[in-house]
Amino acid sequence: MTLIIAVDGPAASGKGTIAARLAQTYGLPHLDTGLLYRAVGMKVLEAGGSLDDEAAATQAARGLDPADLSDDARLTTGEAGEAASRVAG
Repeated sequence: MTLIIAVDGPAASGKGTIAARLAQTYGLPHLDTGLLYRAVGMKVLEAGGSLDDEAAATQAARGLDPADLSDDARLTTGEAGEAASRVAG
């Protein structure tokens, strides 16, 4: 049996904090999908692409490297949040 816990809710409601703590408590891997969307959005912007271009977002997602997720200062900006909303839509 595989245990999967999904945490959903409005922006800035503490989803990431709760999810990380649940993962730690239960010894589960943790995937922050919001962080993934932020990284994709920022990669699209850095490449000079349009956030409304599905192909650009797909290419950016396929090119993600774990190092792309480690720059918390860049990925927690308002710009990154807006970019995430646009590529996720």
